[in-house]
Amino acid sequence: MPFSAEFDDAYHSPDGGIGQAEHVFLGGNGLPARWRGRDAFTIVETGFGQGLSFLVTWAAWRADPAACARLHFVSVERHPFVRDDLAVLLARYPQYAAQVAELLAHWPAPTPGFHRLWLDGGRVSLTLLFGDVLDVLPQLDACADAIYLDGFSPSKNPELWTPAVFKQLWRLCRADTTLATYTAAGAVRRALNEAGFAVAKAKGYGSKWQMLCGGMARAPRRPVAAPIARHALVIGAGLAGCAVAERLAARGWRIDIVDAAAEPATGSSGNLAGLMHAYVSQDDNLLARLSRAGNAATLALLQDLADSGLNVPHGIEGVLQVARNAEQEALQQCMAEDGTDPDVSFLKPDQAQQRLGVRPARGGWWFARGAWINPPGYCRALLARHGDAVRFRGNAPVVRLDCVDGQWQAFGGDGTLLGTAPTVILCNASAARALAQCVDLPLWSVLRVASRIPASSVGLTAAGIAGAGYLTGAAGGERIIGAAPFEGDLAAAEIENRRALVALLPGQTLPDDAVLGSRICQRPTSPDRLPLVGELALPWHDDYPRCHQLAQVPRQSGLYGALGLGARGLSWSALIGEMLACRLNGEPAPVESALLNAVDPARFLLRALRRGEPYRVQTGGSDDE
Repeated sequence: MPFSAEFDDAYHSPDGGIGQAEHVFLGGNGLPARWRGRDAFTIVETGFGQGLSFLVTWAAWRADPAACARLHFVSVERHPFVRDDLAVLLARYPQYAAQVAELLAHWPAPTPGFHRLWLDGGRVSLTLLFGDVLDVLPQLDACADAIYLDGFSPSKNPELWTPAVFKQLWRLCRADTTLATYTAAGAVRRALNEAGFAVAKAKGYGSKWQMLCGGMARAPRRPVAAPIARHALVIGAGLAGCAVAERLAARGWRIDIVDAAAEPATGSSGNLAGLMHAYVSQDDNLLARLSRAGNAATLALLQDLADSGLNVPHGIEGVLQVARNAEQEALQQCMAEDGTDPDVSFLKPDQAQQRLGVRPARGGWWFARGAWINPPGYCRALLARHGDAVRFRGNAPVVRLDCVDGQWQAFGGDGTLLGTAPTVILCNASAARALAQCVDLPLWSVLRVASRIPASSVGLTAAGIAGAGYLTGAAGGERIIGAAPFEGDLAAAEIENRRALVALLPGQTLPDDAVLGSRICQRPTSPDRLPLVGELALPWHDDYPRCHQLAQVPRQSGLYGALGLGARGLSWSALIGEMLACRLNGEPAPVESALLNAVDPARFLLRALRRGEPYRVQTGGSDDE
């Protein structure tokens, strides 16, 4: 039986972990009966451990012909197992072999924060919250239907069984939420009841005489969500728009997606290849955390597309980020040795040459899960995945939006009605600012140039190299180098791209005719280089109310944005699509509330409102990283 030396306690009852999960957590929460007839059901658990309660619940859900369409399972774990150790533990349960294999195939690196896993063909979501319970639970945006209060015993791990933890669980509840736990300790029962639950003793499992289960004595005041028609108009068919469309269509939405161009992915998303790797910071800041979650979401979605028979041209072959100077090189080595991310290591120039086949100017971070991806192929696969649920219309530039009786209407330049829906999501980069509803968005574009070269001109074996410039992996016999600023002279930008490559790889030479062609690309960005994701605020006016929290800012009901992805469209688009889909469907958010707030389109407006000052829109700047 698994045993924790740190807490001097076993991971489950000596009478059996499966039986305990079935009796305490399923039985104590009235499952499977309570999820029947529901579209979705959400369970929040306080200790994932080896995942046995999750596997038992998943198996019961699969075996129930009347089960809800989607199961959301959210679980906190302070000390997550690495994949190999988890495989050893779960090998003892051959009855769950297929589920265990799928879980292990998606198991994340044990980095702090939220990790969203989609299982069972996208019908089951497992959201793992790695960290201390009082660090991660306050960051959870979810509404629980049932709570599994689990963990090492109150006498061994008292920090888990405190009023502060129970208050956070209560915050996630509604009137019909239930709770069950294997312990019947009086202090736990009293603290739960004081926190707003109504629990009582019930027959325990095996040799344990009693357990606790119950519901709500009082529930948080949650606004009643109005029924929403699952139909959205998405404006813009680049990476952001296609990912948003796919994530909503996966939940049964009907999507109309329009674009000014004739085909999807013809703007900045039209490059032959792009690089994707994480951003790393010493303090693991918002950009780093959003980047890490975004990369994981994109890689998972690529695998899901492949499982659906939609193979996107890409390669997960690693990316080297070359240090720009000696000081950065020393810092990169120090940070990699701290081991905050197991997928990031440091390679000295000699080590990099052995791995890549070329010698970089300096050492740098090696991102083992770094990838190159063909954006047009990715967009086409996203739009095709759900068949007729997503309808594309090209040559349809939107110049005006009106809202009439709860329905948004999009019009072209000649007054043609291009689409109507109760929900509109703007994914058209800086073009969104031409709409009257978006005049307050601090969004602008910087022009960059990406150039194509023959793949054989550089003997690179990895997915790519980045630094002051970048070089992608080989796609269709070509690579992309870039991305120099465009200042009106395309030839000058191509020369700068070649110079940047030689600076990264001093041993390489590129003749003048090596560039096969170039594209001028827009990088839409915001003042803090984070995207704008969520429901759009009402434009500022002189009588705007004083606000102190994002929740107080008046919004334009049904109008959302997924804008300002800059150079990170491949990293962020899938995650942004998931964030919006969860928000629109009332599902647990895939990231921490701090990250949701960090990308809220109203964040810049709120700063002015807090000070009681007029809002001044910033509309220009740089995308330098």
